[in-house]
Amino acid sequence: MTETIRPSTRFGFSGTTLKYIACGTMLLDHIGASCIESRYSYYAAAPSALVTLDLVLRLIGRLAFPIFCFLLVEGFLHTHDVRRYFLQLLGFGLVSELPFDLAFFHSPFYWGHQNVYWTLALGVLAMAALRHFQTAAGAATWQGLLCAGGCILLAYLAQTDYDGIGVIIICALYLTRTNRKWQCLVGAVLFAFEITAPLAFVFLWFYNGQRGACSKAQKWGFYLFYPVHLALLAAVTNLLL
Repeated sequence: MTETIRPSTRFGFSGTTLKYIACGTMLLDHIGASCIESRYSYYAAAPSALVTLDLVLRLIGRLAFPIFCFLLVEGFLHTHDVRRYFLQLLGFGLVSELPFDLAFFHSPFYWGHQNVYWTLALGVLAMAALRHFQTAAGAATWQGLLCAGGCILLAYLAQTDYDGIGVIIICALYLTRTNRKWQCLVGAVLFAFEITAPLAFVFLWFYNGQRGACSKAQKWGFYLFYPVHLALLAAVTNLLL
């Protein structure tokens, strides 16, 4: 069975371009969440201009996670070592937790919310289970769905970013991987709880299936962008604001 849609030579966005879009929109989202929302208590009444700015940043930022989910599925389908892929995500989850807690909760250890790398790692684990137990035709089996359900439950219990719904969406994008139309429609519907998030699937519709130019330095730069930008936001929110 074909694992994914064949690359296209038509106009579209490469995987590398989508990563830049996701990182940029995520940065705007986190500026709003960290530098503005987490500091509202500093104002007797938050200025309307600040509230408006925060709203704009957060609405733009809602595009990031759907793109990351899609790229995670693509990465899973094309990796030669799923175990290594999973462990890399776990490693960056560990590295990112301290700056994540400081940036959004002003504490080095906040157990009520974990960073998004944990959600992505559980998503990979769920996809690995679905693939391991799939039928010869590539259909999901009850064993695979049960294991994926365990990953979803774990995300809820651990209170990872986007918790269980994030893992559900990753699984849905994986299960619809051979049909871009259904993949985008299902993804948009599942993200309907966030006003602008479904718009991310406009970009994903135009994904051309190509990785795009991406050096080893760029690859690790994308991984490091998350903890590094969180560390900078943590410094701003805790030392300057």
